[in-house]
Amino acid sequence: PSLVAREWVRAMVVYDRVAKEVGPKKAKLAAATKEKSDAEELLESKKAELAEVIALVDKLVADLEGAKQKMAELQKQRDDCSQKLARAEKLITGLGGEKANWQKASAKLGQDYTNLTGDILIASGVIAYLGVFTLQYREDAMKTWLGQLSNFKIP
Repeated sequence: PSLVAREWVRAMVVYDRVAKEVGPKKAKLAAATKEKSDAEELLESKKAELAEVIALVDKLVADLEGAKQKMAELQKQRDDCSQKLARAEKLITGLGGEKANWQKASAKLGQDYTNLTGDILIASGVIAYLGVFTLQYREDAMKTWLGQLSNFKIP
């Protein structure tokens, strides 16, 4: 046999050994590559799901903060209203008796206004005419004058 044929056979034997050794490794590599690409696809889909969940959580957190602020504002309004209501009740309670007091004061003021003419006449008479007399004489004179005012229908 020729040297070229021997070299060719020898190359084929070495190739066969290498092919038997490399073939399963290539198959494992292809399987590993496919498994890696599947894992990467799964990872990307999980990352997308995670991003959606994070966005939802961020939205919920923002909604929670808004609700907390609104709750705080409503509680402040409730407290303000409670204070205003308490002050109003206190004012109404304090003014409850004032109507009667004002009615009495109004009636007295009306009576005083009605009696003003007679009071002025009596006072000016005492000052002008009775200042030098004794207390008993002044009282008797005022009673007489009051009687005369009643006779003339001067209140």
